[in-house]
Parts: sequence; C-alpha cells; structure tokens
Amino acid sequence: MISHGAAFGMIYGVLGGCAIIAGFAGFFVYKSVRKSAETDGAKSGGADFWYSARNSQGWFSLGLSFFASSMGAWVLFAAPEVGILSGWWGTLGYALASSLPFGAFAVLGPIVRRRFSDGFCLADWVGQRFGRPTQVYIALVSVFYMWIYLVAELQSIGGLVRDMSGLEPLHALLPVSLVTMAYTAIAGLPASIWTDRLQGVIMIVFIIVAFIACFSTVKVTQSDWEGVSVWNGKGFEALVTLVLAIIGAELFNMSTWQRVYAAKSESELRKGCAFGMALIFPTMMLFGIAGMLAEAQDRGRGQPQLVIKALAFFDLLSAQTDAINVLVFALAVSMVASSVDSLQTGLVSVLSKDIMKKELSPLRSMVVGQTFLIAVNVPAIILATESTKDPELGFSIINLFLIADLLALSVTVPILMGLGKVATQKGALIGCSSGLLLIMAFGWFEFGTFMAGLEMITLMAFGDTKPKEFGLGASRTCVLFFLLPIVTGVTTYVASWMERVADQFQLAEDRVPTKSEGIVAVKV
Repeated sequence: MISHGAAFGMIYGVLGGCAIIAGFAGFFVYKSVRKSAETDGAKSGGADFWYSARNSQGWFSLGLSFFASSMGAWVLFAAPEVGILSGWWGTLGYALASSLPFGAFAVLGPIVRRRFSDGFCLADWVGQRFGRPTQVYIALVSVFYMWIYLVAELQSIGGLVRDMSGLEPLHALLPVSLVTMAYTAIAGLPASIWTDRLQGVIMIVFIIVAFIACFSTVKVTQSDWEGVSVWNGKGFEALVTLVLAIIGAELFNMSTWQRVYAAKSESELRKGCAFGMALIFPTMMLFGIAGMLAEAQDRGRGQPQLVIKALAFFDLLSAQTDAINVLVFALAVSMVASSVDSLQTGLVSVLSKDIMKKELSPLRSMVVGQTFLIAVNVPAIILATESTKDPELGFSIINLFLIADLLALSVTVPILMGLGKVATQKGALIGCSSGLLLIMAFGWFEFGTFMAGLEMITLMAFGDTKPKEFGLGASRTCVLFFLLPIVTGVTTYVASWMERVADQFQLAEDRVPTKSEGIVAVKV
C-alpha cells in the first residue's frame, strides 16, 4: 500500500520529531537534577522529577497525554473487529470502556494523591494501605498487564509495516522500541508527556483526514448495512465484558497513575480526564463504525475478500490514494510510539518508590531506572518479533488484552475497598486470591480438567482445549467478568470481617487475667 521509502520516512520522521521534543524535556529534567545536587547534596530531588514530573502538568497537556498514551495501534485492528463481530452494542461498549476509566481516575486520583502524596503510582498507596505482600501481588499483575500491552503494541507496528510496505517487521518494531526507550531513559516521564502532546495533535488531525477520505468513498447498500449494524445479545455481552475488563485493567495501568501525580492540582487532573474522555470516545466510535462499513461493503462484493476481520479498516484504505495510506501509517507510528513510551515509564514506576528510598544521587537513581527500562524492553522486542511470524497470535491482539484484563479485574474490587475502612490487609489479599481461584475453577468445572482451569486464564484462547467459542466471543467470558467483582468483593468483606472478629476475641482474651496473674487485695 505504501513504498519502502515512504515507510522509512514516516517511521523516522515521527520518531525524530518525538526525540527533538524529548530533548527539550531532558533539558528541564537535568536542570532539576543539577539544582537538586547543589541544594540537597545526595538527595534525589531531581530524580523525583525524572520519575514523576510531579505537579507540573495542566489539564490540556494531561488530556492530550491520556488520549495519546491510551490509543495504541491496536485500535486500528481491534475496534473495527469488535464492530463487525458485535455490532452497535460492541462498538458502543468499546468506546465507553476506553473512556470511562478516566472518569474513574477523576474521582479516585485526587483521593489517592491526598492519602499518599509522595507516591509515583497506585502500587505505592497499596503498599501503605495493605502491606508488602499485597503490594507485590498488585505490582506483578500490573507489570504483566503493561508488559503484554507493550508486546502487543510492538507486534502491531511490526505487522503493519510488513503488510503495508512489505518491509521486515524489525524495520519498524526495533526503531520504535529503541528510540522511545532512548528518550525515556534520558528524560523519563517528562519526555513521555511532552511527546504525547505532539503525538496527540498528529493523531487528531490524521484521524479526521483519514475518516473523511474513507467514509466518502465507501459503497454499501441499505440491506448490507442493516445486516451488520445490529443490536443483539452477543453484542450486549461484549459491551458488559469490555466495560468491566478495560476499566479494571486501566486502573492498574501505572503510566496513567504517573500522570495523576504529574497534575498541577486536583482541578487540573479532573479537567484533563474530561478532555481525554472527550477525545477517546468519538475516536473509538469511528473505528467501530469503520469496521461495520467495511463488512457491509464486503457483503456487496461478488466474492467476499474480508477474511480477517481485524483488517477491516485497511480494507477501506485499499481504495484510497497513496497519500492517505502514508498518512495512516504515520498515524499508526504515532499511536505506537505514544503508547510504548508511556508503558516503558509505567513499568519503571512500579519500582520508583523503592529506588528513591535508597537515597542515591540523582544520576544513580536515574541509572537504576534506565537499567530496568532496558531489561523489560529486550524480551518484549523478542516476543513481539516472534508473534509477527505467527498469524494466529498476531491477529489475536484483543485476546492478549483480555488475559491481562481478566487478572487485573480479579484484584480491582479488593484494592478499591481499601479506600474505605472495611478491608483489612489479609482480607484484601484473600479477596485478590479468590479471583484467581474463581477463574481456574470456572475452567475446571466446565471442561473437567485441571489443565483447562489453567487455560481459562487465557479465556480458552490459547492451550490444548479448543472450545467452539473463546475470548470475547464466548458467553462464558461475559459471565466470568460479571462474577469476578462480586465474588472478590464478597470474599474480601467476609475475610476482613472474620479477621476483625478474631482480633476482637484475641484482644478480649488478652485483657482477662489468669489465676496466676490475679491480684490479691490486702487491707492495711
């Protein structure tokens, strides 16, 4: 669809622009580091800004950052596919699911900021509220989610450059990973937020141009459109699943929590969340509608050509000019770069508080974060490269997300109950564990084997058990996502109540003196 030269030009043009802007961010980071070194000696005040960009961002910057970092290249594949498979309910569900988490951040973010003002992400508050074991468990779930997200983004751009230009996936996958890793290693979170501004503007402009071009040339009949733009039960199941899955998962996306701490004030944070939602919702709706239009158009052909539903948006692009195709490829590079650099800093944020406690010099604190950044990127690049060689894995992006979403939702309610006084440390940990056990029990009960219980963690998308329906298309997925918040919430409440009752009994027992401890009163 585009030439090799155009592909290289867009890859290095977009990444070069991001690197230049990141360079300006780096100037302010190192200015902060030098100032900290001069005034605080060995204290890592400058490194704090590298890790958190604390209290520095207004609502406009935050809104563009929320939009750019959450709209990865997966949108080009997954949203149109959901529109085809689930109709209007699925399209609406995906749009709501992608935007509503920022409504939750507008409410929860200020609360967490107040209760743990010097944190870097949600995991820091969890450690304060529930103790180290629960914090480690939450950190592992969060890292798994973000790492899967990172792999999927790199795989997306690798597959895209292969299919659109014929280049090897590494020609796009490697530059995106290395350049974003370089500028986030140099300037940290400020670089990610500053580049989000450029990427957000590029994405808005390119999306508008691309959809005007595609929608103005698509040809569908009324009957074919009515056949795909449906409101059915399967679509409603998809809506419920997507809303629960993505809200639960996004609450454990630590790159978003970093931006909560980066906001200048609670008011700026709320406005930024509202602005981000206003950009995300219509974008997701447009891509879902594009999928339905592509399917309706394909039904009108003598010989259907849209075999792989995830490529629906690119089916619409096949009738466009070279300029539009190049523009869309640039859009994809911007989407991937914005998501990848955010995920890279988000992964580092899980360790940020522990690194800062070491009271290293600013430069040494940053070097530790940079080392971890490299450590998580290398395996992600390897796995993403391999997934571009496996068509089944390559086109199952939404199933990869659902695995991470499932684990994240299993811990969402127990952790959020910590905002109140009911949940105890042991109660929350038991509640989180009950979610994992429910998932495994669900698979074991339905398919009769322990191995199927383990495979249920992947929603039966991967493994030896091959049911007819799996992933988002299976009714069991909707039921499981619906039950998880209920079961984990009830378990957390009951376990916490039992722990408090046991503590009261123990306290009462400690207050009752034994015979040997009794005091004999002597009248003088």
